[in-house]
Amino acid sequence: MAFLIMSAVALTLTASDPPPGATSPPTLGPSNAPVAIEMFSDFQCPQCARSDPMVKKLKSEFGDKVRFLFRHFPMEKHQNAILAACAAEAAARQKHFWEMAEALYRTQWMWGEAPAPRVALIDRAKELGLNVPQFEEDLDKAELRERISADQDRGQALGVKSTPWIFINGYSVPNAEFNESGIRASIQKALAKGG
Repeated sequence: MAFLIMSAVALTLTASDPPPGATSPPTLGPSNAPVAIEMFSDFQCPQCARSDPMVKKLKSEFGDKVRFLFRHFPMEKHQNAILAACAAEAAARQKHFWEMAEALYRTQWMWGEAPAPRVALIDRAKELGLNVPQFEEDLDKAELRERISADQDRGQALGVKSTPWIFINGYSVPNAEFNESGIRASIQKALAKGG
């Protein structure tokens, strides 16, 4: 019972004391959109992979009224999640974050438990037409791990415990509402409040 009560408590982000996070996170949608959806995700998380089509559908449905911000939150139990997050960040350096994110979710079964996941991740880069030598070099850069760590710090400061986890205009969406109709209702509520 206590879990249900705690999960329904809204957490509000405040501009005066923002938690840490990577600067310029990957986004979809205009910066002046009335609704900002900040999503914490783990590329090795099966539920995150299942929620990706839902996120795309809602983005399409609400168009420029919504801005999605992606935050890395690789879970400790997922052995290749940090490397996958680095692959997405390396692809972002070539302006292909979202394409790599989709490829990672779609091929989770190939690299998630692989003993040598780099090969599968490099194959994703090839499929996307990335500059592979640059991708491989970027994959090992400390700055990428620092960005991921900054997102994790932000998530922990906000109370994120699992993935996927979202905030809509600074309010944590309870687990019970983390489905297409629940998120749609939260977006509509935010829009009704004037963003």
